[in-house]
Amino acid sequence: MKHRLLTLLLATFALVGCEQIRDEIIVDNKSDLARVGEIVEVDATRFGIEEGKNFVVRNEADQIVPSQLTHDGKLIFACDLEAGATAHYTVVKEDLQMKMQTYACGRVYPERVDDMAWESDLIAFRAYGPALQRSGERAFGYDVWLKNNTDLPVVEERYNKELNPETKARIAELRKTDAAAADELAASVSYHNDHGNGMDAYKVGPTLGGGATAIIDGRRIIYPYCWAECEILDNGPLRFTARLTYNPTEVDDVELTEVRTISIDKGSFLNETTVVYNADVEKDVEVMSGIVLHEKQPRTTYCAEDGYVTYAEPVEAPDGGELYLAMLFPKAWDGAENRLWKLFDEKPAGTYGHAAVYNKVRTGEELTYYWGALWNKSTLVDVPDKEAFDKIMADVAAAKKCPLEVTTIVYERN
Repeated sequence: MKHRLLTLLLATFALVGCEQIRDEIIVDNKSDLARVGEIVEVDATRFGIEEGKNFVVRNEADQIVPSQLTHDGKLIFACDLEAGATAHYTVVKEDLQMKMQTYACGRVYPERVDDMAWESDLIAFRAYGPALQRSGERAFGYDVWLKNNTDLPVVEERYNKELNPETKARIAELRKTDAAAADELAASVSYHNDHGNGMDAYKVGPTLGGGATAIIDGRRIIYPYCWAECEILDNGPLRFTARLTYNPTEVDDVELTEVRTISIDKGSFLNETTVVYNADVEKDVEVMSGIVLHEKQPRTTYCAEDGYVTYAEPVEAPDGGELYLAMLFPKAWDGAENRLWKLFDEKPAGTYGHAAVYNKVRTGEELTYYWGALWNKSTLVDVPDKEAFDKIMADVAAAKKCPLEVTTIVYERN
């Protein structure tokens, strides 16, 4: 009995000793802005963490903080910090099986002509795939799906309702005898209607939609059409990342292949997007990033100093409120304007041009910018009007200029 007790005490002591060895992460907010839910990222290899290994991040109150390992070897977690404050976290290797709630996620929907749809806890988006291109429908840019009343994923549920085979068969059957009933049933499952958590009320068509980038040749926009290949790199719980490769485009006898990497985090309404044009030769490429203008007198704001553009438009739905869209360029842009339809531009019905930002990029070099949207009818973010949205964008731009400072301390193990 004495030997068993001694063995148990030694084992307990060893476990406590291991738990006391906690690597540290110190986060400093040296800006004059509160940082609420901002994602912190550190090199996971610093802590010897690999995919499939059990670990947790704990805050100063020893509470577990949701975290994620990303495809590029980062450990990420959300941090709340007042202006000028410092927070301490620890990374603990624990054999703890804990399922994290997913907030940022997405996938390709082959059942809906290869849509690639994704979301954060605040907003959702869509990029069109090869099956849509083969159909002949012309939709080039990013689509925006509105979210409300829940910070949990909604996209999967919306597709399931819209595409349910039994419901579709019932609608088709009703159309033979009762068109009104068929329309009512279709409306009850359509993601174009708000059933309590938002809807798809945004129109893209043959435009850049909510912030896509395209090559320009003189005054002509060379639209990229739909993606050809999609690779999901991160799929929650805190970050979604996808790499989209587009079909080659020939410009001045040079074949260019566009690759986009799109990423969004929990707590963000903006997608970080990196665009690169690959070619066999070096070439300067003129590009335009744009938000389609659906208003004849567009309410746009350009802030060259902070590198952002905002735009407001009404949502076409009963009591639809307003949608606010934005692009943010951390590095100075080459030019920006309300680019209204000109001689060589196509003029889709119901549109008047783009809120456009111009840049020149070298083949093989990356252009990184942010784009996204918020809905003033959503309960998830307090954004009552465009002035409030502009203030949010100004704060985001300021935060990008003064990122959180992160220090890691890794202790030796015996």
